Amino acid sequence: MASLPFTPEEPDDPLRGSVAVLVPAYEEADNLVPVVRAALEAQVGDVLVVDDGSSDATAEVARRAGARVLELTENRGKGGAIAAGAASLDSDVVVLLDADLVGLEPEHVRALAEPVASGAADMARGTFKDGRWRTTAAQHVLPVLNGQRALRRAALLAVPGLADSRYGVEIAITREARERGWHTVDVPLPGVSQVMKEEKRGWRRGLRVRLRMYREILGTLVNRTRQHR
Repeated sequence: MASLPFTPEEPDDPLRGSVAVLVPAYEEADNLVPVVRAALEAQVGDVLVVDDGSSDATAEVARRAGARVLELTENRGKGGAIAAGAASLDSDVVVLLDADLVGLEPEHVRALAEPVASGAADMARGTFKDGRWRTTAAQHVLPVLNGQRALRRAALLAVPGLADSRYGVEIAITREARERGWHTVDVPLPGVSQVMKEEKRGWRRGLRVRLRMYREILGTLVNRTRQHR
């Protein structure tokens, strides 16, 4: 993979201190260490893993990897984990990363943060490129479901229904961006992909999780449509 240009933190680094990385995680002990390490090596600021009521060692593994951890006592879904995490941060900009990414590098994290931190965009959305064909193809078909984003923390917390959106969180954020007229830019993430749910949970359980995800996404779409009638 061709690497992106990356310069280690400079004393006048414009990203340092204004950005935090938020990683919602549910039973991701086997996958999240590379994501945490890439986020820490990006040197943009705080790295927070929100353990969304996991029954495995997600929180312990995240701490050992060097992240700050917020443990939720019960599962709130992805949207609830993001809402809780964003509320506990004090940065101006938040970079959202999924916990099951493969191939993430520090340069990718900084590339997501830079357009928003500089004021060039209201939201940056990562797009997989040259990674595993299945996850890359899925993002081309449904780019609104991409979980790799950067945006202002205040804007994120103002998204209607954020805490209750569960797997529909990306839909909720995208709808808010459209309705508010946010300037959004797509940021290529060369070599990045994800571990699929069927790989993590096994075929049957993974399929059940995927179907639940689609139901929650549809629920978010229906709720927002009703609110605007």
